[in-house]
Amino acid sequence: MMYETSRNGVAGRPGHAREHLTYLLMLAPALLLLGVFVFVPVVLVIAGSFYEFSLTSEDGRFVGLGNYLRIAGDEIFWIALRNNIIIVVGSVVLQVGMGTVLAAILDRGIGVGRTLLRTIIFAPMVISSVAVGLVWTIILDPNVGPMNAAVTGLGLTPPRLGWLGDPTVSIWVILGIATWQYTGFLMVLILAGLQSVPKELYQAAALDGATGLRAFWHITLPSIRNVLVVAVLITTVGGFKIFDLVFVTTGGGPANATQVLGTYIYLQAFNIGDLGHAHAMSVVLLMIAVVLGWLQLRVSRTA
Repeated sequence: MMYETSRNGVAGRPGHAREHLTYLLMLAPALLLLGVFVFVPVVLVIAGSFYEFSLTSEDGRFVGLGNYLRIAGDEIFWIALRNNIIIVVGSVVLQVGMGTVLAAILDRGIGVGRTLLRTIIFAPMVISSVAVGLVWTIILDPNVGPMNAAVTGLGLTPPRLGWLGDPTVSIWVILGIATWQYTGFLMVLILAGLQSVPKELYQAAALDGATGLRAFWHITLPSIRNVLVVAVLITTVGGFKIFDLVFVTTGGGPANATQVLGTYIYLQAFNIGDLGHAHAMSVVLLMIAVVLGWLQLRVSRTA
């Protein structure tokens, strides 16, 4: 008994310490990379947001909250934020909605070609956004792209300035491209949730006359609530982080009609050279991401 006590007490502590040290040594490379490429840049960006400096200046001038006050009066910043919100709301409605419908169709079975259909829908997700943007730029080109020919063949009139050149439709075209690319990912995510729903629930509901849409509304959706919450939050964060797709297709134009926070920060930092202003907007975008991350944790724990 005394031997067991000594093993569980004093004698056990060095072993636990060595075990913890082993864990730390195994995590050290990942923690080092995380610190160098995430934490240090974040600290530098936050510190830089309180200075006025450019790519060509040797020293910055401390302005305190001056860069943040400039954001409040920056009309283009609010246009970019509005476009981000449009993409976020549209993505949640279209991507999550279509992903749920497609996942339900695949889950209930469509016979031959189910795997092929799932692969085709998911395929755009594995293509880089830069490649997607370049391909759609060619497709939507008013001179050589097939989109205008297809629309004209249906008896409709394409935009006079082009799909990506008309300020009234360009942001919706970007939303459509993003929906085409990411709906497959959400479909697979939601499909995994659907396949975890016990089939006995549907059998019991069928005995009570609940089939089809009624079963989907009263059984399927409540059963995958957690998955839908995660899908909505992933889509929301992605909508605020969108950059490469807009940068390749329109660059934020025409006339800032598709400008988003990511492209506007890039414009201020590398085209105009106003790094202080760009740092402050980056911090605002970071705070939005932190709030959304906190919201995701809170909702996922209560869902």
